[in-house]
Amino acid sequence: MTRKVYVAVAASSEKPDEDMLKNSMCFINELSRFKENIVVVLGGYWGLMKNIADHAVKAGIQTMFILPDNPPVMPPNNENTIIVQTDLGFPTRSTIMCKTGDILVAMGGSIGSIIEIMLSYDFGKPIVVVKSGRETDRVPQCFDKYIDHRMKAELLYASDGCEAGRIVVDFIRELLKK
Repeated sequence: MTRKVYVAVAASSEKPDEDMLKNSMCFINELSRFKENIVVVLGGYWGLMKNIADHAVKAGIQTMFILPDNPPVMPPNNENTIIVQTDLGFPTRSTIMCKTGDILVAMGGSIGSIIEIMLSYDFGKPIVVVKSGRETDRVPQCFDKYIDHRMKAELLYASDGCEAGRIVVDFIRELLKK
């Protein structure tokens, strides 16, 4: 049986700009080389999250949605999707999403994505922050390789979605060796 690697993705709930769309498409294209080993985990199906989900599903990547209570949009229910309706608020839903992921990729966002970066760090999950033009771009200005002296998880920074995808593919290769 093939081990699954859960790739949690923190992404804006707002309409993405062209650069964010390009980043997310390149990211998923890189991951699609390991589609049989990957589950993309998202916190919803709106804003940039929807674009990432649609591209992942189209690429044949299993996609899991950890939904908050009263999500503004329901994701599609098909052979490549798993829907978890938590009936929890947004921050609590984020806790489940970050705990589920083996790694977190912050594709660009605001406070929700920043909270997910902090949660993933606290859970000891490696984090990749993608340059996006959103508030998550401030994370590299605040922290180097680690958020605090406990060094619970490594922070990695990617200039675009393609680089983030390559970082995650390397992470997957290492996990699959174990």
